Amino acid sequence: MHDDPSLDYRDLLARLADVVYAVDTDGRFTYINPAGERIFGWDVADLIGEHFSKVIDPDALAETVEHFRLGMASADPGRFFETRILQPDGQLRDLEIHAGNIYRDGRLVGRQGVGRDMTELRRLQANLATKTRRLELLKEQQRAALEVYRRLNLMVGRAGGDPGRTEQALDAVESSLQLETARVMGLQDDLEIIALIAYGYSNQEISDRVHLSVHTVKDRVSRIITRLGARSRAAVATRATEAGLLRSRQ
Repeated sequence: MHDDPSLDYRDLLARLADVVYAVDTDGRFTYINPAGERIFGWDVADLIGEHFSKVIDPDALAETVEHFRLGMASADPGRFFETRILQPDGQLRDLEIHAGNIYRDGRLVGRQGVGRDMTELRRLQANLATKTRRLELLKEQQRAALEVYRRLNLMVGRAGGDPGRTEQALDAVESSLQLETARVMGLQDDLEIIALIAYGYSNQEISDRVHLSVHTVKDRVSRIITRLGARSRAAVATRATEAGLLRSRQ
C-alpha cells in the first residue's frame, strides 16, 4: 500500500475504458488518460499542449467549440454534449462527453471531462432503425401488393386475352405499385430524380432535366439517400431496386 492517494487515482484513470481529459482555458490538452490514445488514435505525448481541435472531425468542430465556450462562461458549467472524433487514419468515432470547469484557488483554469465512445451503440441504433423501417415498408408493400393484384385480375380480365392490352395492364400495375411504395417512403415526388441518380447523372445534369435549381436538387438527393439508407449516391440504384422504386430501363 502507498500513502499517496493521487497514485490511486492515476491507476483508476488508467483502467477506465472512457476517455478522461483536461484542457486549459485556451482549449489545449493538459491531461489525457490511456483510453484517450485508443479513441483519439494519437499518442498522448503528441496531444499534450495541442488544441482539442486536433482530434475533432471538422464537421463537428464549430459545435464543439461552442460547447467549450458556453461551458467556460456558464455559472452552471456541467454539461453533456456529443461530438465526433476524427482519427489520423480517417476513422470516425462518436463521443458523448460530460464536461465541467476546473478551478484552482477560486480561479478558472480549464475544463475537464469524461468521454464515452458511442460509435458501436450508434451503429446498432442505426441498424435497428433501418430494419424497423424495412419491416414497416414490407408491411405496406404487402398491403399495396394485395390491392395491386386485385387491380391486375380486374384489368387482365378486361383485356380479354389481347396481348397488347394485357401488357398495358401489367405496365399500369407496375407503375401503381412503384408509386405506392414511393408514397410510403415519402419519395413519391422523387422517382425521376432517383432514376437519374441511379443512371449516374450529376446534380447539374439532374437540375437541367427536372428544371430545379442545383441547390434544390442537392437537398432532394440528400433526402433520397437518407430515406433509402443508401449512405452514398452509388448505393441508390441498389437500394431503390430492392425497394421497387426503379423500373428496368428501356
